[in-house]
Amino acid sequence: MPQDPETARALSLVHGQVCYLQLPAADRNRAAAFYQAVFGWQTEAHHPDFEAPGLIGQWVEGRRPARDAGPVLWLAVADMNDTLELVTRHGGQILEPPAPDGPTRTLATIADPEGNPIGLAGHAPPL
Repeated sequence: MPQDPETARALSLVHGQVCYLQLPAADRNRAAAFYQAVFGWQTEAHHPDFEAPGLIGQWVEGRRPARDAGPVLWLAVADMNDTLELVTRHGGQILEPPAPDGPTRTLATIADPEGNPIGLAGHAPPL
């Protein structure tokens, strides 16, 4: 009997893998629109849930972002410049502009419209 997608996802997790994420959001609809437009995350209307590649989670109202403390979520991006343009167009801001990190990676840090710091990692083949 085939498994439903949620059961299949749960059974594919390995020990220590990040499997659920709660992001602070004063306005979960604004947060959902941002992550859907910039990163292609799937969101559910009228629910605080989202699905990102390999991860599910929810926006949590009533929890403040911690810009200068706590873990930072890093997201892989296909094109750093295009992504940063989408970030600013959809209400986010660039906290740290792109900078090389070794020969094949570029890093930048943004804040989403809710104030959460998010790291961006772009990878390119070596020259």
